Amino acid sequence: MGVILGAGVYALIGPAAAHAGNALWLAFLLAGLTAGLTAYAYARLARLVPKNSPEYQYTALAFGPRVGFVAGVLMLLADVLAAAAVTLGFGGYLEHLVGTSTTANALALVVVLGAILFAGVEQSVAVAIVLTGLEALGLAFVIVVGAPSWVGTDYLAAPHGLAGVSSAAALIFFAYLGFDELGNFAEEMRHPERDLPRALFIAMAVTTAIYMLVALSAVAVVDTARLGASAAPLALVVGRVLGERADAMLSVLALAATANTALLLLASAARSIYGMAAAGVLPKRLARVGRTAVPASSTLLVLVVLAGLVVVGTLRQVAALTDAVVLVSFALVNGSLSWLAARRRTPARGGARAAEILIPSLALLLCTWLLLHAGVTSIFAAITLALVLLAVSSSAAILGALRRRGIQQPQ
Repeated sequence: MGVILGAGVYALIGPAAAHAGNALWLAFLLAGLTAGLTAYAYARLARLVPKNSPEYQYTALAFGPRVGFVAGVLMLLADVLAAAAVTLGFGGYLEHLVGTSTTANALALVVVLGAILFAGVEQSVAVAIVLTGLEALGLAFVIVVGAPSWVGTDYLAAPHGLAGVSSAAALIFFAYLGFDELGNFAEEMRHPERDLPRALFIAMAVTTAIYMLVALSAVAVVDTARLGASAAPLALVVGRVLGERADAMLSVLALAATANTALLLLASAARSIYGMAAAGVLPKRLARVGRTAVPASSTLLVLVVLAGLVVVGTLRQVAALTDAVVLVSFALVNGSLSWLAARRRTPARGGARAAEILIPSLALLLCTWLLLHAGVTSIFAAITLALVLLAVSSSAAILGALRRRGIQQPQ
């Protein structure tokens, strides 16, 4: 819940409201339904392969290591892109609070997060638990402040119709990223086959309910045009009702939320690289573990890439590209479960097998629908990236086969 809650809704509820209008709650429901059905695929596949880098493990099980490589690297890139968007959201709230540059604020956060990550996983989780409490408190505060204004608000007013709601859902799908990250910690769970599915479903149900309530309060207090233009939309909501002090307090809670999500995304991305390196599909040096039992090389790599993205990107650009990349990877995961179940390669029988075919198929359709509303540039970039990764994976497989057969490569 710590990585799902907070950052996406704190940073992106404004742009999403500009698309969906007062029907913003419906966009959250559509995005939550897509994420929840995809979580079913993760939960079922986790019973078969409870290992790090779940997108690679699950997709490789169905379609082979080359397609698994594509899904794994796409999600890995999405983790780092999402961390960049969240870090820029942190920078925007800090600029709103004290006036310093968004980019400089974001880079300072990268340095602090790096120190926490290298301290060890237990220390990182301890910090995350504290920050999760603060970000949940901030969202609860927004809900309570806006609740008196719910009466009389037209929650079906959508100036751009279903297309606007779908575009908003595609954008705020970012706010649901996190349930998939649980698979990257499977090897650190005592009973992953039992605990991972439970954690997935509890997290999705609770966070979807919270997001919808926040959406109801936000559009009831501030018109959607002003929400869309604000760099700190939830601070604007509480400030409208309670004044500048409440605005400042909510901004501080937003800093906790965005820092928390960035921390957990980076930890997950580092472990995803570690899992793929340990499996032999990335350079082995990236599987090196440091003195604090942290995957040191992969952690350093994601921090460097994150810093570069923070310098060159904007929040909305990075978030849109993140969503497109994630939706392609999720589509591959959903297709994997349907494929395996249809070919009787899962232990399910009868109605359970039918569910393993139908539910991820529906999730695949919803992922495709949201992808079509993610923006032409983002769609083109995500699909091109997937094709390039497939070509790289195929080339590496051919070279590997040549080496195994003792055929010398041309100079």
